[in-house]
Amino acid sequence: MDLLIGIDWADDHHDICLMDPEGKILKEFQILQGIDGFHQFGIELKKYEKDQVLICIETNHGLLFEHLACMPHKLFVVNPGALVDYRKRYHVSGAKDDKIDARLLANFLRTEKHRLRPYQMNGDLVETLKLLTEDRARLLKNKIRMQLQLIDTLKQYYPIALELFSDIATAIGLAFLEEYPTPEKAQKVSLNELKRFLKKQRYSWPKRLEEIFSLLQKEQPRARALFVEAKTQFVMVMIPQIRLITGQIAFYDKRISECFKQYPDHDMFSSLPGVAEGLGPRLLSSLGDFRDRFSGFNEIQCLAGTAPVTKRSGKQCFVHFRVACNKSFRNTMQQMAFSSLKESIWAKHYYQEQRQKGKTHNMAVRALANKWLRAIYALWIHGTSYDENVHLAHMKRISLIANIAAA
Repeated sequence: MDLLIGIDWADDHHDICLMDPEGKILKEFQILQGIDGFHQFGIELKKYEKDQVLICIETNHGLLFEHLACMPHKLFVVNPGALVDYRKRYHVSGAKDDKIDARLLANFLRTEKHRLRPYQMNGDLVETLKLLTEDRARLLKNKIRMQLQLIDTLKQYYPIALELFSDIATAIGLAFLEEYPTPEKAQKVSLNELKRFLKKQRYSWPKRLEEIFSLLQKEQPRARALFVEAKTQFVMVMIPQIRLITGQIAFYDKRISECFKQYPDHDMFSSLPGVAEGLGPRLLSSLGDFRDRFSGFNEIQCLAGTAPVTKRSGKQCFVHFRVACNKSFRNTMQQMAFSSLKESIWAKHYYQEQRQKGKTHNMAVRALANKWLRAIYALWIHGTSYDENVHLAHMKRISLIANIAAA
């Protein structure tokens, strides 16, 4: 007899419900977060065979999840959104309680088990890539936040600095702000001094020397001295922080690249147009190790949020943007689809076709990402690299068959 377990997790404790296949609650208890709580949970399960125990939880991260994933029992991870409507079947008011949620998870597993798949932990290499790419994304987000703060501050007292280089947050931009933190100091610089500075920074466009010098000599609106002093102090604080996080991101890029090159499917992912070493690891970590994880390409499209949601009622039909999905996966695919426009003939043609139909840029890129996922799934299943000519020939055959069928 199966033992169905629902676990409602929290930061410091977890509510647990044990249920039999008939829906009868066998036991309800609470464990604390930590080794003592995990040990208590293990004792409760000792009387059952490991194949009998099925566990359902809403999260896929944290120490509790790591502990459950290493246990010899089937683990089912449920999206919290899946329980929203399910909860209303038992509580119309929408009431929420940790103890009740543990029961709901156990009962959800009992009634919906045929629709769920046990969680499969990826190999160490893919798990490492997943964690590294996720943390790099967090670092990049923080860097962008700091860059925007720097730009906003400069607009308030030193706007001309933003026109000197392609990006003020680059090494040369930060070095210039460190050397000339105020518009007054920048305006006093001589042409030779500026030339020496650019040469020291190994500036790649020395022909812009006079243009930069001319910009610095232009008369600019001036802020109050006390305002300039305060904002200069903030800029000087931001400079080392941006440098530090830029170096950390470079370290992550190196580590990610090393792990990605070790993976057997490296060549397959790298062969995709617009992927290379940047998006390849993110795409790999989104798909994972197991080919049987998905029943078909449509399941991957839904996970990535590229497939729209269609609602039909009578003669009405509505197509909506898919909100529930893996946001990181969707972001990866949209970046990959956009990058592929420069390298893939059919991708560029399909994008232009979508635009001509009145689709916005984002809609056209998302539709292209949806097409790409179909191709990626086929390559991933068969373990073959992408070849533009082979793909074009396949598309031509499909089109020819469709025309014959329509005739």
